[in-house]
Amino acid sequence: MNWEKICSIKSGKSTVVPALWAELPKLEVKSKVKILDAAGPGVVTCLHVSRFCDWADTNTAIGETVIIRIFYDNKKVPSVEMPLMDFLGDIQAKSSYFNTIYFTKVKESHNFRLPIPFRKHITIELENPTDKLLAGYTDIQYERVKSIPADCGYLMTEYRAGNLDSKKPYVFFNCNRPGTIVAHWLQYESVDSIPAPGDIICEADQQIFLDGDKKPTLNYLGTEDVYGYSWGYKAVHSDNYCAILKLEELSPAGGRVAVLRCRDMDSIRFNKSCRWLITWENDQWTIPQLTHEIPFRHCVYYYAK
Repeated sequence: MNWEKICSIKSGKSTVVPALWAELPKLEVKSKVKILDAAGPGVVTCLHVSRFCDWADTNTAIGETVIIRIFYDNKKVPSVEMPLMDFLGDIQAKSSYFNTIYFTKVKESHNFRLPIPFRKHITIELENPTDKLLAGYTDIQYERVKSIPADCGYLMTEYRAGNLDSKKPYVFFNCNRPGTIVAHWLQYESVDSIPAPGDIICEADQQIFLDGDKKPTLNYLGTEDVYGYSWGYKAVHSDNYCAILKLEELSPAGGRVAVLRCRDMDSIRFNKSCRWLITWENDQWTIPQLTHEIPFRHCVYYYAK
């Protein structure tokens, strides 16, 4: 960031809105709370979220059940709907501490810094679907601006969870309009015997086809390469852009891995469509070693109209 940008004085007005604490509405049993309900135009610049726990046991984090929904311009259908902790990169509320430009998990808290622009209105809602009263809180900073540029998209997510079969390709993401991918993460696991967590499942190719291309426009020969690493996953680690969030051995065998990539100068842009799949078809030596289904979670963060 250059000094002119740091020192510049721009039109706009910063606002911070707290929620879920003091006399504000709490995440009661099976309840929904609006943590932001604001008129536009504006841009959410930081979502600060504490860990969540049961008021009866404040030492144990149980926030993986909380759901986040983001509604733009008074739409009835949310553009973001997924587990809150997964949205923040703290997958199932069990990621290690990590630090990247858009997502961080620090002591007792999370910070989300992907810009969330809105033109007319924004509502961010949290839902507690459990029978426990949850302790936790949020602070949201947003900027009031004069207008949002015409070429500016809305932040959206495509969140998927299920099981992979090493013998079949699987589509992680499919979008049929112009867009820009700015971040993505993957958690997957194998119960098969492997030398180290992730050393077999990471061999899958990840292929991204843009604008109807017949051959992969972005062709990654190994999942570790999609996330900025090589030769498998050796340790929990993070820098400004890439992170290994989890590296766990399973009992009696196998392992679980979670990885995150933030894309700044290397964002993925497409004019008509994007189709992203994972396949082991070019790594035939790994298929006999993967004899069970591969549970996964995957999320793509992208901007689109």
